[in-house]
Amino acid sequence: MLEQGLEIAKTNWKHNLMPHFLLAVLLCVSAPVVMGVRNLEASQVARIVDMYLCFMGVVLFIPLFLPDANRDIRDLIASKKLSIMTIRLIRLLQAFIVVVLLLMIFLYGLKQGKCEFPFGTFFYAALADCVAMGGLGLLFFGITDNVVIAYMMPVIYYLISMGAGYKYLKVFWLMSLCGSGENVNADDKLYILSAGICMMAAALFIKWKRRA
Repeated sequence: MLEQGLEIAKTNWKHNLMPHFLLAVLLCVSAPVVMGVRNLEASQVARIVDMYLCFMGVVLFIPLFLPDANRDIRDLIASKKLSIMTIRLIRLLQAFIVVVLLLMIFLYGLKQGKCEFPFGTFFYAALADCVAMGGLGLLFFGITDNVVIAYMMPVIYYLISMGAGYKYLKVFWLMSLCGSGENVNADDKLYILSAGICMMAAALFIKWKRRA
């Protein structure tokens, strides 16, 4: 079973996850040009977390169901003893590991650039944002089987968060870290993270029930 799991992971990396990984790396590399990454205060780093790093979840989590549209991949899955749910969980775990590693490397790079911020708190906030944005897209991918809608919904949520603020979204406001001013606070990220996990679980359940 372990060998089959590793083979699925290898296939997913080669045919699905790698191009999205490279896009996520490009997102990180372009940060110095877009937002600046040296000698920043905590409030400035918080803006990078909430307004920039959150898209890493969109790039890496939403493609979870993409291989299932490929006939060759479906035939490979059918030849395995592992269930489709197990295979999708392997893909999700891969994406999660990549997100965690990229966030840690990026935030470590900020530290090396003499940025002042609490590493653990900001890593947690960034991960929560990624899971929320990715989970929202994944949920709509599961409901509609339309990848365009899957990518659109997190962007819409992002824009609503930019415009509406805490007044309307309350604890589900995406920008709660950078919107808290000089004294950054990641308390509300627990709700964002929990919602993201629930949406991912719901997406997996919906696809499983529909045998899609």
